[in-house]
Amino acid sequence: GGAVDYTGVPGELDKTFERLDKHSALRPTTMTVGDAWRRTSAKSLLSPMVESSVGAEDQKREKQRAMDLLDALSRSGDLPLHSCALHVVVVATHCFDKTVMNSLVQGNMNPIEHMETSSLMIASTVHSLPVPRLLAPSHVPRVKQHSEQLFIEGDGGSSARGGEVDA
Repeated sequence: GGAVDYTGVPGELDKTFERLDKHSALRPTTMTVGDAWRRTSAKSLLSPMVESSVGAEDQKREKQRAMDLLDALSRSGDLPLHSCALHVVVVATHCFDKTVMNSLVQGNMNPIEHMETSSLMIASTVHSLPVPRLLAPSHVPRVKQHSEQLFIEGDGGSSARGGEVDA
């Protein structure tokens, strides 16, 4: 398969939220990592695990070491990497106007259904699949009752980031 450009995912999510989030509950979120990291490692396979702190300078050095190793393993990108995993973190925040209890009692609203809708919007965009393909057929009627906008043809999963990732 071809390469996938994950840098476009946040923009695609914003478009999906604007198009399908009728409550405007989803907000893009920026995630920042802390200055001090914790590392658990072992000197060899049979050595005991040791936990240590990784400061800003060590983080830069470790990142460079990882990139150098990746460069060496792939012969500067000449060799494809098969049977590997890439973890991409995309963060969004679901905001409620009221507390969960007040949403239930005062607003007569099921917050679980709203969270399910948000999750399906995100999953549809990230996986480039329409919502019905993400659900077991037995759940489609139930979800359609509270989130009909997810089933309009052409909405949800309509992104075109590229091919499949070899994993």
